[in-house]
Amino acid sequence: MSPVVDGVTIRIPREKQGQTGLGQGGWGCYEFQRAIGEPVTVALRSGLPLDVELVVVHEGDRWLLIDPARPDQVILEATRWKADYPATEPVSIDQAEAARAGFPLADDEHPAPHCLSCGIGERTLGVHAGPLDDGRWASPLRFPDWSLVDDRRVDDGLVWMAMDCACGWYTTHSGSLEARGLTVQFAVDIVEPLDPNSEYALVAWHGDHAPDWDGRKRGAAAAVFDAHGGLVAQSRSFWVRPR
Repeated sequence: MSPVVDGVTIRIPREKQGQTGLGQGGWGCYEFQRAIGEPVTVALRSGLPLDVELVVVHEGDRWLLIDPARPDQVILEATRWKADYPATEPVSIDQAEAARAGFPLADDEHPAPHCLSCGIGERTLGVHAGPLDDGRWASPLRFPDWSLVDDRRVDDGLVWMAMDCACGWYTTHSGSLEARGLTVQFAVDIVEPLDPNSEYALVAWHGDHAPDWDGRKRGAAAAVFDAHGGLVAQSRSFWVRPR
């Protein structure tokens, strides 16, 4: 593969880790979409390397993220898509707090303990989603000072991170089969700027897809609600279970 490189690069810093030693997928998708600058859906094709200058390539009707050291391996792939987002009823912060108690793993079982979004320890958003009574999953969401950018607003990339992890826990641990999937479609819409002094409820569910795995495929959606039940962010994603 030798497409023309646009000259745009992305570097995933070590602090934006997801699985140990790799960049967090939601963050990588956010940076990729921001570099492209138009509505797209993003697919993760391979792990995101940390602290490496990755190049954005525009090839026909798609964009690719590539490590120059391994030019034949696509890391992320994006195509134009203005997503429609499924709706769900608001979840209160108290409901999200109660659901978090059902987070399915103990600390010593966590597959990504260093994840900035759902890991363990002080420097994490603590997205530990657990089941609600209606089949959806939820977690409270708070943004500490380290999650803010220069103008003291919440970093949008962390919202992408949180929604990605919430859907990951939902798809992996709900339904009739516990199975980890790879994200092959991910889009996010931040409806209102998030307030660093507020608490939110983050909910994940199957969206407008079937409520369980359909063979190797499963869809998911996520939404963030403020304390008054107002929608501030939404996402949709599609996951495929490896063979």
